[in-house]
Amino acid sequence: MHCIAHKKDLDGLGSHAILHRYAKEQGIEAVHHFSDYDSLGETIAELSRSLTSERVVIADLGCNAKLHRYAGELRRLCERNEVVWIDHHDWDDAGELVKAGFRLVLSTEKCAAELVQEEFMPGDEHSRRIAELAHAHDFREENELAWKLYDVISSGYDRMRFVELLASGVLWCEEFERAYRKYQEAKRRGYEYIDAHTMVLEVSGYTCAMALSEKYLSSTLACLHLQRLGTDFVVVVYPDGKLSFRRNSERVDLGRIARAFGGGGRATAAGAKLDMKVDEENYRRVFLDIAARIERVLEAESR
Repeated sequence: MHCIAHKKDLDGLGSHAILHRYAKEQGIEAVHHFSDYDSLGETIAELSRSLTSERVVIADLGCNAKLHRYAGELRRLCERNEVVWIDHHDWDDAGELVKAGFRLVLSTEKCAAELVQEEFMPGDEHSRRIAELAHAHDFREENELAWKLYDVISSGYDRMRFVELLASGVLWCEEFERAYRKYQEAKRRGYEYIDAHTMVLEVSGYTCAMALSEKYLSSTLACLHLQRLGTDFVVVVYPDGKLSFRRNSERVDLGRIARAFGGGGRATAAGAKLDMKVDEENYRRVFLDIAARIERVLEAESR
């Protein structure tokens, strides 16, 4: 069984862990592919050339504009294999992709790990606990263990090791504790950097806080820090051009904004990527360009 799921958050790695646990129970091998929205198409293309008569599970990775370029590879993967796609993002713009032949398990009310658990390990209490923690983090609920696990992931802890420990029944251990404590100093430095590289702009009647972040600070943590300013929505920009969007106001549909940048996501949280590098020399100019593009999207919606 081949498992493709997000590589940077508790929902994605929790999905990996539940599928790993399922594979062990079934006595089959689980091959894990740690992906993200930007690299999913390449992962699908690679597997479409090499896999035949396999089960493929894609989780916590939704449809985005870039993925449409790989519609042919996705169709070939589905023709040769059994593909199940489990997700909680907005699929309104999926178009021809949904005709490729995979089985889609979709709900915006649950996180991907919950859907994976219900699909593959419905009676397993430990899998349910993993899914519960993933839900708490994905829906921004108060859960100390969920957020500490996310810090472990963000610290650069080995993904496969994390998945194997979670799948084996370990939710916390000395290894996790060391990684968590070490990452706290990195977070502090990351927040200071964001504070020094933030602009607050007005965009079509909305307030937007935009910040440049160093790459080691996760998008979730960077956005949450920026959201404290209370603007309608926030945009975090990374040196490689990655964009992360989060909102405070329900009036803003971030998924629609992200799709204008070739990305995707939900109304509440979304992401995309610029085809350029961003640094201390050009970030203010880049911010103004991003704001202008968002303004065009919002103005088109209001017509």
